[in-house]
Amino acid sequence: MKAHHKIFSDTLSALELQPADNPLEIGCGAGTFVRWALESGCRATAVDHSADMVALTARNNAVAVRDGRLKVVEATAEALPLPDEQFTCAAMANVFFFLDAPRALTELRRVLAPGARIVVHTVAPNPPASVAPPPVARRMRLYSDDDLRALFQNAGFTESNIARLGATFQLVTASR
Repeated sequence: MKAHHKIFSDTLSALELQPADNPLEIGCGAGTFVRWALESGCRATAVDHSADMVALTARNNAVAVRDGRLKVVEATAEALPLPDEQFTCAAMANVFFFLDAPRALTELRRVLAPGARIVVHTVAPNPPASVAPPPVARRMRLYSDDDLRALFQNAGFTESNIARLGATFQLVTASR
């Protein structure tokens, strides 16, 4: 969705990918974010709970998959079928509010290498109605800045920083 492009751009900017990075994207959707991430020269893994989205990401990034630069995995953020300490960084854009945050963050910390970084772009409390239609908004879990800091700290992340992007979004960066 083009409406997500600014979110993807902000998240990638905060991630500061380098060719040697091995990022993990949680909630890959159609694969646009990971396609942009691969432009840094890195290799990546993209995860989604939906088989349809996994197939779409693989199709939309077929060359990277064929060349071994992208692995696409069907899984939930709370139970990643991935080895410990494999990734140099992780990103989530427009998905954190649908997850069991404590379980997802604990699982992400497990698969991130020591010193790895994480960037989460999420919706701040009390967003405008235009952010999500009511059926979607009712399923979203939104967190105050203090609650986000506590979630990341409790999962073992350090150097948590929450930036407000207007009144609507929060951009969380932290380190393992």
